[in-house]
Amino acid sequence: MWTSNDVDMKQKSVMRYNGGDDFHEHSAVISKPVGHQMNEDKPATQENKHDALNEKTTLNNDAISSNTEHSQTSLYKAYGHVKTILFFIGYSRSRHTLLGSLLDAHPHMVIADETMAFTRWNSKRDIWMNGSLYAYYDTLFKSSQRVVSKGRRSQVFKGSVANATSAFRYYVPNQWQGTFDQYIEVIGDKSGAFTAFAMKKRNAVEAVHLLEKTAGAKVFFVHVVRNPFDNIATMVLEHKGIKARYGEHKVKVNAPEELEIKINSYFRMAEGSNKAREAFPVSFLDVPSMEIVKNPVETLRRICQFLEITCTEQYLLDCAATVDPVPSITRDFIEWTAEQKNKVYNMMAKYSFFGGYCFDK
Repeated sequence: MWTSNDVDMKQKSVMRYNGGDDFHEHSAVISKPVGHQMNEDKPATQENKHDALNEKTTLNNDAISSNTEHSQTSLYKAYGHVKTILFFIGYSRSRHTLLGSLLDAHPHMVIADETMAFTRWNSKRDIWMNGSLYAYYDTLFKSSQRVVSKGRRSQVFKGSVANATSAFRYYVPNQWQGTFDQYIEVIGDKSGAFTAFAMKKRNAVEAVHLLEKTAGAKVFFVHVVRNPFDNIATMVLEHKGIKARYGEHKVKVNAPEELEIKINSYFRMAEGSNKAREAFPVSFLDVPSMEIVKNPVETLRRICQFLEITCTEQYLLDCAATVDPVPSITRDFIEWTAEQKNKVYNMMAKYSFFGGYCFDK
């Protein structure tokens, strides 16, 4: 169900910043762009990540290597190579967090975790344009660092998705989460639901074009599509008043009112996603959620091809090694009425990217 015409298109030239040194002092970030080579048996903690982020690096023309301290200037030189701004768009509980973590492990990608980046741009674009766009990039980069030092990307997930008893973790050993190797080509954010809702606004398409013009970079969208029945069911299970996502499910959750709310919310997100898909067909990629689990190497390879960025086999293999191949199927964990099932089917029929999904398989 890969439906973007852009996956196999030829390379296109894009405008880039020239990596000059005269940037705004107020938006500086002190960081360290060196890959962390940690033992998988020693999960990343706040302490050892802090050490890794403070190792010495050096500036060598436009390249950055690992000898002297990484400065504001060298970070902005890395920003100067950005050719793509990537927004996840879609739905909560659709494996966005997993995919965003895997892409953030790429040596030349920085993918933030839930910064509402497109909403921030659209609501404060005059501030970013009149100040420094690199201050906008700083919010993404710092989010990537933060979630690696003490968030969801700070540890390797050791359990099974099918019967997990605690929250998932998304650290990829031996790769580049929270940092980068010499330069950044793709920078973005994993806030799919927020982006989908923001795209419903009247000026959203104009905001995308303005960001491309301001940044001299192309905006791309990745749309992860999970079986709507599983996606909606997981949203219900994760609701703060229910919290039945983890552990055994011997008794089905019966929450018809909350299920109705989640169905309506889900298809509002589908509406926003479809608006972006129609407005930017060449820059929009539908990614079947199940493929991330079943075929992580091929899925990541195709996404990199879509983003026009190279990737090594080692990167692909290291990412795949952290993915639990057993998918999480949650639709049977809650009670559905016949009317609610039919409502989902009727709403699915409005969007071609839901083709082939059903409750029974």
